[in-house]
Amino acid sequence: MKASKVFLASLFLFYGLDSLAQESKNSQLDKSVDISTNSINSGASNQERLNKLDDETRLLEFDYKDTIKEYENLKLYNDQLQRIINSQEEEIISILNQIDELDNININLIPIMLKMIDALDKFVSLDIPFLKEERTERVTSLKNIMDRGDISTSEKFRKVTEAYQIESDYGRTIEAYRSEVSFEGEVFNADFLRVGRVSLAFVTSNGDKAGYWNKSTGSWEESSASVKRSTIDGLKIALKQAPPTLITIPLTSYENEN
Repeated sequence: MKASKVFLASLFLFYGLDSLAQESKNSQLDKSVDISTNSINSGASNQERLNKLDDETRLLEFDYKDTIKEYENLKLYNDQLQRIINSQEEEIISILNQIDELDNININLIPIMLKMIDALDKFVSLDIPFLKEERTERVTSLKNIMDRGDISTSEKFRKVTEAYQIESDYGRTIEAYRSEVSFEGEVFNADFLRVGRVSLAFVTSNGDKAGYWNKSTGSWEESSASVKRSTIDGLKIALKQAPPTLITIPLTSYENEN
């Protein structure tokens, strides 16, 4: 009986010790699991931080590359802008030099143009009286232009030379135009025929009167019947109503009366 009690006590002691050992193992296992779990969690957290740092590093790298590219573009733009500025500065210097030269040219050119206009005015007043009003207005316009400050010297010179060119062309052309004529104390509507500067004749619109300009007398002379017919034929040719043909017209004399 005593032995049985000792055996049971030993058995309980064994199971007790075994239970304590098992609990100790379980406790150690739990601690190991906790440590492993913490380690895993810590590793995951560290990996997350590493990934975040890697992303930030990549963004910084992209920003750096963008900054470098922007700098290079700005440098190219600044270099181009500097070349433009240098070119503009050279152009300004050139313009200033041209202005100085133009001032010197104006000093000599303007008096020449004034003399040219004055000569043209006298020429028109002494020439045969064709398109008298139109030509006189052209000279008057030139005189007004010379007094204007909003028109450049080059434009003034162009106008003067253009007027001379028009007057020069009159000497090489045939023309028909309609205007009024004062003849034999009356004013008539008439058709005029100009052949260069060698002849100027007219026939009144009703066909009753015909005349030609006599440079020597500075007046209109009555045309003969043959000259009147030639004047009518010449008007048709000038108006392209008839083919060119020979006509008989009185020539204007430019010889001095002296």
